[in-house]
Amino acid sequence: MENKLDIRKDPPGKEQRVYLEGRLDANWAGHLEDYLNSLIREGSYHLVLNMAGVQYISSAGIRILVNQYKKIKKIGGSFILEALSTSVSEVLEMVGMKGLLTEGAPKNTTAEKVESQFLEIKSYRYDNEVVSNEQMTLRLTGNPGLALTSGFTATDNQKIKFAANQYGLGIGAIGDGFEDCKSRYGEFLAIGEALVYKPSDGSKIPDYMVKTGKLEPEINTLCSIQAEGVFSNRITFEPLELNPSISLADLASGFAQTTGHKQFVFLVIAEIGGLVGMSLSTPPVDRKLLFEFPGIRENISFTTEPAYSRMLTVSLGFYALAPEEPLKSFLRPVKPGSSALIHTHTAVFPFQVLPKNETSAGKLLIRLLESSIAQDVLHLIHDSREIAGLGDSTFKQGVAWVGKFS
Repeated sequence: MENKLDIRKDPPGKEQRVYLEGRLDANWAGHLEDYLNSLIREGSYHLVLNMAGVQYISSAGIRILVNQYKKIKKIGGSFILEALSTSVSEVLEMVGMKGLLTEGAPKNTTAEKVESQFLEIKSYRYDNEVVSNEQMTLRLTGNPGLALTSGFTATDNQKIKFAANQYGLGIGAIGDGFEDCKSRYGEFLAIGEALVYKPSDGSKIPDYMVKTGKLEPEINTLCSIQAEGVFSNRITFEPLELNPSISLADLASGFAQTTGHKQFVFLVIAEIGGLVGMSLSTPPVDRKLLFEFPGIRENISFTTEPAYSRMLTVSLGFYALAPEEPLKSFLRPVKPGSSALIHTHTAVFPFQVLPKNETSAGKLLIRLLESSIAQDVLHLIHDSREIAGLGDSTFKQGVAWVGKFS
């Protein structure tokens, strides 16, 4: 008998069903506990564990199951074992836990495992739910090349309002036109009826706007990428190994492989492994040479190490394989030498459990903004410097919405 425990789950629904196969012994009990804790942190409060494939369970495995049962009962959820294998049924019967842990299980549950649509890529599992066959429309505003020379002027400023099913990122500021905003332009991302940006005036505190009554989120932008429409895919991604993380480049490539899309916008809400990024400390106006040494150290704020581990991030990005102009000028290679290009902005929040059955990413962002303070807004980069380079941002697990565009 192979000494391992395989864990997989169905797409989320009213209940979250998890399938176990292998040995639930002391070596694997902790791994299962971490996995179940992560589901609860994501908002799954009704768990069903299918035990048909478990050939062996030890006292360590029983302890984990009982502890999870007690924990989830305290928060008003449910924890049920179903389709017990013969060995599991006998052991639980002997220790007097069978009735407790199987209460509420379907009486005629069979031992067959239900297959779901998923791919396994680079030690991660991608569960893909197709929610629409529609394409999103893309809109580009401004000339991103002007950021290098701080050449933006009042004629580049455009006021943009965001409503439901509208998404965007770029350089912008909340305020009343160019003169009011020219000391604060920084990175922003907008998701539906909420937007957040980081002023470049030295305050270092992200500001935000959400739809309230007749107030609609509006930003003055110097350059931006925007998408409008409905997402075509909802993807959950989770590790198949203990304590791994996945780079932004590999995560986006996984979305491409899972969906088959060559050009798409993606929105990710995930637990952070470590972020590598930058933000403006000086607005890109008045011909200031922001990226030249030595001024770059004061004009641009870079992460000095992968930052914000174990916190929560909301990331909006645009990905394209070998794009043409003008889209190409808004994107950068996901890593040196790659024909895949990307542009991603992210907002960082303290970790909290979000409702897993919420299908609207915009509502989730509003919930975050109303319940906590955004810690940072970053333009994610791939730091490929020799020796000192930090590499790519990494994520642990989360959910993503993907929308294709042509």
